[in-house]
Amino acid sequence: MNQATSSYKCYLVCIFVAFGAIGTTAGATLPMVIRSFEWSYLAAGWLFAASAACYLAASWASGGWIPKLGLRCMLVVGLCLQGLGMGAFGRFSDLSWNLICFGILGLGQGMVEVSTNVGVVEVECDGQSRLMNMVHSGFTVGAILAPFVVGLIAATGMPWQQIYLALAFVACIMVIWTVFQPGLRPAQRAVARGEDDHLPTMKRKEKSLLILLSLTIFLYVGAEIGVSNWLAEYFVQHHQASTTFGANAVAVFWLGIFLGRLLLGLGWGKGDAHALLKGFSVVGSMFLMLALLASSAWVALCLFLVSGLGFSIVYPCVMSLAGYVFPHDQSRVVAWISASGGLGVWLFPLLMSMISQNWDIQAGFWFYTSLSFLMLVVVFAAGRLQIQVPEES
Repeated sequence: MNQATSSYKCYLVCIFVAFGAIGTTAGATLPMVIRSFEWSYLAAGWLFAASAACYLAASWASGGWIPKLGLRCMLVVGLCLQGLGMGAFGRFSDLSWNLICFGILGLGQGMVEVSTNVGVVEVECDGQSRLMNMVHSGFTVGAILAPFVVGLIAATGMPWQQIYLALAFVACIMVIWTVFQPGLRPAQRAVARGEDDHLPTMKRKEKSLLILLSLTIFLYVGAEIGVSNWLAEYFVQHHQASTTFGANAVAVFWLGIFLGRLLLGLGWGKGDAHALLKGFSVVGSMFLMLALLASSAWVALCLFLVSGLGFSIVYPCVMSLAGYVFPHDQSRVVAWISASGGLGVWLFPLLMSMISQNWDIQAGFWFYTSLSFLMLVVVFAAGRLQIQVPEES
């Protein structure tokens, strides 16, 4: 596919709007879920770990499934699993039941994310990241709207399970759209390669870049999704804010990410991709640290907003770099990098829950801050490889 139609682009964006809403609802509702079911931080950590472990398995396997099954089949199955997991979560207070629900949800998320990213890089194979930024901006729109709705539900006293049912319905709508959406087909570059394993034939510099890009996403996604999942509880516990304020704080964090991706999608910040990645990563990490030092909830909220702005470019930029440097193995490389993020989402929130359970939630957020600074080291190391990519135009 050399050029996407407007309908196809709109579809990809909407897929990620729903994906973003589903992905952030758990964090926004966490204070209510913990208190409703009387769970510990460690129990909540296992919940996120179950979702992330299944996401990791699905995203890892998707690289091989996409060329055989096609994007349409992968997206239909992934969306169905997302809807099932969301609709069933919270029906009972038993932790085992909800672990299964989040595991099903994670399987669907892994399949949907990899398939959507492959669909984008198939279109945007010249190293540019405008469409990737647009699609991932769609994720942030959903990530803003869902916590905002959670805040409204908390303020009105409605059961928090209602938003999970609503998002299950949204997933059903997206399944119908996917069935009838034209243009969805197997990733042609991956199919053309057949079953040949291209990775051993990479140049040493390319292998090093793939490892560093994977490490970047491993650390970044673990920190970003971890902050998103626990931010509402952080404000409720550390700043003694209301559950409505905590839910809206998640929306504000994602608002920063949305603004950064929107500005980049409109052409602001043109330049070398590596330079943009380094600059924005510094801003994200520094302001995350400053947010934890703030004594005022409102000041911390503003600093989390700027931190989100700084982190906005990391994921779409890394995926676009991968799509440009590895044009013949896009589905497998995207799956590899996505799986690295899944590993981070599985490992780090679980460690953070253990830290918070034994010390406090502030200590857990300092753990996330250390991950973001480790990511900086990896990003600068990737820049030293000096692999040339086109500038944004």
